Amino acid sequence: MSKIGTRAMRTLAAGALALAMLLAACGGDGTAPAAGALPPADAPPAAGTRRVLLIGMDGVNYPELRAALAQQQAPALAQLTLGPAYTGGVSGTVTQQEALAGPGWATLLTGTWANRHGITTDQGGQLLRADTLFARLRQARAGGKIAVAAGWSTLAQQLGADAWASRIDSLVDCAGVDACVTDAALRAVADRDYGVVVANFHAPAQAAGGLDSDYRRALATLDQQVGRLMAALQASSTARPGEDWLVVATTSRPMRAKDYAPDAAAIDDTSFIGLNRAGNAVFAASARDAMPASRADLYTRPGIADVTPTVLDFLGVAPVAAQYAIEGQSLLGTPGVQQLRASAGRDAGSVSLSWKLAPDAAPPARIEIYRDGVKVATLAGDATGYVDADVGLAGKPEGTYRFDYVVMAGAVPLAYRAAIAYVPPIVLPATLLDRLMHFFSFDTGLADTRSADALRALETPAPAPLSGDDGFGGRSLAIDPDRTSYDLPSDVPLQPQFSVGFWYKSDAQQAWLPVLTNKDWNSGANRGFIIGQSSAGTMTFNFGDGSRRADAFMGFTANQWVYVALTVDTVAKTATAYIADPVLGVRSTAMNLGTLTMANLRDTRLVLNEDTTGTAYPGYTAPTAVAPEYNDLAFWSRVLDATEVKALYAAGKSLSTLNP
Repeated sequence: MSKIGTRAMRTLAAGALALAMLLAACGGDGTAPAAGALPPADAPPAAGTRRVLLIGMDGVNYPELRAALAQQQAPALAQLTLGPAYTGGVSGTVTQQEALAGPGWATLLTGTWANRHGITTDQGGQLLRADTLFARLRQARAGGKIAVAAGWSTLAQQLGADAWASRIDSLVDCAGVDACVTDAALRAVADRDYGVVVANFHAPAQAAGGLDSDYRRALATLDQQVGRLMAALQASSTARPGEDWLVVATTSRPMRAKDYAPDAAAIDDTSFIGLNRAGNAVFAASARDAMPASRADLYTRPGIADVTPTVLDFLGVAPVAAQYAIEGQSLLGTPGVQQLRASAGRDAGSVSLSWKLAPDAAPPARIEIYRDGVKVATLAGDATGYVDADVGLAGKPEGTYRFDYVVMAGAVPLAYRAAIAYVPPIVLPATLLDRLMHFFSFDTGLADTRSADALRALETPAPAPLSGDDGFGGRSLAIDPDRTSYDLPSDVPLQPQFSVGFWYKSDAQQAWLPVLTNKDWNSGANRGFIIGQSSAGTMTFNFGDGSRRADAFMGFTANQWVYVALTVDTVAKTATAYIADPVLGVRSTAMNLGTLTMANLRDTRLVLNEDTTGTAYPGYTAPTAVAPEYNDLAFWSRVLDATEVKALYAAGKSLSTLNP
């Protein structure tokens, strides 16, 4: 809808038996339509009760907001205590989602990430698969009437099921007109029967040109609208002494920061949360700090999934551990565990849980672990991990299996949905020794067990190689980009057909990490091929002949051992990329190299964790990743078939057990 001319809005009033749709036109001053008859709420609030105003501001860039606050240009939002928070889930894990308004609002209003709530884009018509804040309040008969004023029409559509089910009493679609949002929210604030008021402002996300003067004017207007709501809260509290308001302000998605480096301060995943009170130790610590320096730093802060449990806590809805399905926790009460993660064991029959304790809070008396509603362990209060040794997959068919965990710290639960892409164990076939040219197990160093070759450090003098646990009872090669990278003069790319395969483990934070290559990665069209970590949680496979290129991309799970393989047939001009992942499963992508000149792929130098110029890191980005690990690096002078690649992953054994 254009900002000029008639501004229409649709008001949906959900009754106990039916939903009446009211259509009205706003005048030029944004006056709200007359309210229809609303049904009685389960528990209407009275004077002296608790009420909530949730302000969601689409497209607010946190550094720009901080600058406006520092320059005293956002007096209304300055009344709140604000701190950075993450959106987009945790990259490289099952919670990762796009930092968009659709998934963001779904997370804000369910306390879950896209792997639970099911909203993955900004497109309308997607159904929420998780209980909303409004459903939980109705189930608990708490909060009184609920009003939502949506500046973004897709949000109104997303909440249609809640309106039809009488879980929202007034749903107003303001179709992009934030003055309408303000007026609708003001009406609900003034009506004491409304215990929860949600105001969705969308103008900052619509501001053209990114972070420029138009955008800053949109922020100034937004602050004025928030100021009207804050004044209305004060008037309501004055008229009804003892009325206690919780104000939560946040953004479903940040505005992309075009003037920032791609991963600088993880700016594109940085939201914020503002409260009209101090909050608990976790929130207070975040509010004291400046912008996060990296994604790893960002993930130590609250997440937007904390909004729903914060509102539920304030309104007295107590969590039930065994049934808890929220991946955030209240920012008002005692903190529970932080940074809960799950990883699949190498045998794909176990799950390892890890977490941190809140640094500024006393440890709980005990920690309890639930899986699928059943308690499986009770741990000491200072525990930071648990291995669920047998999740019952033995004898199951191949497939992805999900397990709902709850880690209960004292009385504070936190949920996580773990996933295992299970493949029944397979015996390593002896055919894997056929035309195996080079093999590096890294158990005893950098030597090649199939030839006299060895990996050599690019730096002089060469530092001692770093070693990690490969999960097979042996050692892996960990490459710290601040210390060294390795190359191998090799005849592999000279073969008419060749394959490369290896186990790989990374924190998935480093962008443009050259995992294995024989090319200058300054351009994807440059001669040669590369397997690279192109961005957080994504692997790229690229070929170039000097003028043309071919690419494939696949995701992988952070901090998990995944098997990576690439097979190349220079005669047929085809390639196949594989990633076998304990969470995402065994996947492959066929690549057509038909337009490329095959002779131009044959630089015989192979490099790990750099490109052939040795300047990939200085040229693009400073190293930020924890040292990536490699294991069982192998090269064949033939094309492996899919069954062999799958066996290398599913056998759960090192290739060294075949005595290569």
